[in-house]
Amino acid sequence: MENVIEVTNHVTTESTIPSVDIRNMNANIITEDSSTFDEVFEVEGEVKPSSKPVAPSEPKESDKDKAQRMQASLDKAKASKSASTSLVQYERKLSLEAATSDTTAIIPKERKEYVVAFKAGVEKTARSTLEMCRVVYEAEQSLDKFQFKTFCEEVGLKDYSSTVRKFSAIGRVYPRFIQYVDQLPASWTNIYLITQIPADAFEECLTKGYALNKLTGAKLDELVKSTKDINKIEDPLSFDSKNSGYVFAKLLFTKKPDDTDWRAMEKALAEISARLPIKFVINKEAAEFVKARRDQRYEQIKQKSKGIDLKPDLWDLGAEANAAYKVAERTVNPAQGTVITV
Repeated sequence: MENVIEVTNHVTTESTIPSVDIRNMNANIITEDSSTFDEVFEVEGEVKPSSKPVAPSEPKESDKDKAQRMQASLDKAKASKSASTSLVQYERKLSLEAATSDTTAIIPKERKEYVVAFKAGVEKTARSTLEMCRVVYEAEQSLDKFQFKTFCEEVGLKDYSSTVRKFSAIGRVYPRFIQYVDQLPASWTNIYLITQIPADAFEECLTKGYALNKLTGAKLDELVKSTKDINKIEDPLSFDSKNSGYVFAKLLFTKKPDDTDWRAMEKALAEISARLPIKFVINKEAAEFVKARRDQRYEQIKQKSKGIDLKPDLWDLGAEANAAYKVAERTVNPAQGTVITV
């Protein structure tokens, strides 16, 4: 209510009653004494039975006190509502690291002792990696395809994944690597890269006493490239088993696409796929959006074209597809000269 409601009670003696502003109040608010709107505000000329008789000896509340009590109740309800709709204050949670208190007594050691302990941990990790990869290699060589697939599933791997392929490569050179486990890096990915360097480069490192874990990433990449068979173009490509193909590129829109761009893209990719052994896998969610938009537009066209024959030659099928239609004109009503294209 935009205007102020004045609460008045007609009695024999005229008195001024303060206004009660209930703007922006919730109409469903119940006061502290559970009084309803009808019980609080009296309508002029209406005789209401008293549902709660008051003893004659009980002093009657004055209109001024009643108005003040109602105003206080409404103010309290408004404040309560405002507090309940305020934003939730989120408390920052402690991380596991921050919540963990270091109560373990640390016995100080010399620097050399820490170096030895760290290298021992790296060696243990490298040895564990070699042994794990040897298991994968032996299982691949001993089990049939189905059994090996089941083995990989039970250990949380995929038999067709690059991880399994790299584990198997490490396991293959296990007899050679286990002799120099103290020189190997802890990361299995770096150990795999060492398996791909030239054999003479590996022997040269051992002969000259150059630790294998000292090979930098750039040097490893350089050595690995020298062993690549350029006749196997598919080697650098990942294999998508779900879609049965090698992933060789990423298709991108260089601007925000609209329906016309999407239609042109579909036509171009269909043409390429028809000529080359290429399969384009379109983003599923985006394709569903486009389909929904097309269905929506189709329904809109039908609603707008009620009583009018649709013209297939005007559909967005492309020039090549439209050229396949044999468009003919026939006269439905010669007197009116109505022409329909079919």
